[in-house]
Formats: sequence, C-alpha cells, structure tokens
Amino acid sequence: MNAGFEGRVAIVGGSSSGLGYAVAEMLVANGARVVVVSRSAERVSAAVDALRDLGTGDAEGCVADFTDPDAPRRVVAKTTEVFGPPEIVIANGGGPPGMPAVSATADHLQAACELLLLPVQRLAELTLPAMRSAGWGRFVAITSVAVRQPQPGLVLSNALRAAVTGYLKSLADEVAADGVTVNTVCPGYTATDRLGVLARNVAEREGASVDQVFEKWARMAPIGRLLRPEEVAAAVAFLCSDGASGITGIALPVDGGFSRGLL
Repeated sequence: MNAGFEGRVAIVGGSSSGLGYAVAEMLVANGARVVVVSRSAERVSAAVDALRDLGTGDAEGCVADFTDPDAPRRVVAKTTEVFGPPEIVIANGGGPPGMPAVSATADHLQAACELLLLPVQRLAELTLPAMRSAGWGRFVAITSVAVRQPQPGLVLSNALRAAVTGYLKSLADEVAADGVTVNTVCPGYTATDRLGVLARNVAEREGASVDQVFEKWARMAPIGRLLRPEEVAAAVAFLCSDGASGITGIALPVDGGFSRGLL
C-alpha cells in the first residue's frame, strides 16, 4: 500500500524520544517532512539529525512546551515557514503524575487539562482550517489504554484522556466531509522512558522491584509482553495514510489485547 506521505508536512508532538520519535521516524522514512517538537533543545537537535540520516523525507526541530498556551501557535508558524501548512498533526506528549482519585484536587485536574486537553484543542484550531481548505488532512492524538479501561492510581490520565477522545470524536464528525480524518490511538503498556518512570513510582508504592512491575504489566496483555514503540507508530502511520481515508472518529487500541471490551 502506498502511504501517500511523500512531501506531506507533519507536526509530531513529543517526538524527541519514545512513541513520538517512533512516529516521526516512520513518517520521514516514507517521505514526509516532519517538525520534531519537544521541550529539550538538545534532544530535538539529536532527533532531527537522526531523522535526516534516513535520507528520504526531511526534518526540522522546534523547541516548545505545549502547556504554554502560545506554544502551538509558534510551532504551527514555524512549520508553515519551513515546510508549508501542516497536513498531518500528531498530538502527543507526556502524561500527568499518577495518583488515586481521592487525592486529586481541582488544581491537579486543572494542570492535567492544560497538559492533555487544551494543547489538542489549540493545535486543532490552528491547523484544521488549512486542511479543510485543501481537502485533505490527518489529525491523530496518542492517548492511552486508560480511555477504554481506566487504570488504578491514574485518575488524571483516566479523566483527561477520555476528555480528549470525546472532543476529537465530536470534531471528527464536523470535518469529515472536507477530507479530514480525526482519530485517536490508545497504546497499552509500551517500552518507553516514560513507562520506566511510572514503573519506578509503582515499585516504590508497592514495595516491589521495577522488574517485577514490568513483568506484571507484561502478563496483563494476552501477548505476554510490553509493546514496542514502533508497533504503536505503525498504527498511527496507517491512520495518517491515504489508505485510511475512510476511517475517522475512532479510538484505536494498540495494546496487545489488554482492553477486554467488545468494541
């Protein structure tokens, strides 16, 4: 299948490492021009250099923290200046701290909203008009398996990633006739640096070792292991492809069978 990424312009959030980098790598490898977004100038530079070494598409970097309300505007402006209007947007970033619902305050929820929900809305507001005018666009948010199966001790992720899913489901209906698809991908436990941080927190709370926490998570999915970043990236890339033009408004689990719901 021809993915149709040749020359396409993409913004990938949180793409100096982990899931975001895996997505950026897959897009560039198939001819896209990708803007790498992350908070660390050093990591952005390293990621851009590695992506350019692929010798197919192209990459540029933009240092930004999407909790800053002005950051999405700056990222979109730089992308448009360097490559042209964004045609593919991957909304992705780190998650909020883990905590039980009884410990979550209004301030915690507000901070999680600034981290997870509002950057997605701002990116959509800034990029969808050009996509609709062009008659082609892809907007994908990377959320979490917690959308389908809320996880204990992760109330902020459970609540706000579900909010992202609801917002994008509504948005998908409104832009579908213009050739723009809007979807979310819900990864299960995936072997990234971020998961290592969560594992250390859980290990400390439960009096276990980090290896024991990883083993427990691996056993929770029928595939019996953690997912690899490139497995999640492949699903994201498919939803951005020409071949997925008939798929919009879905929350696609990529979790090794972890979530047990029928739909």
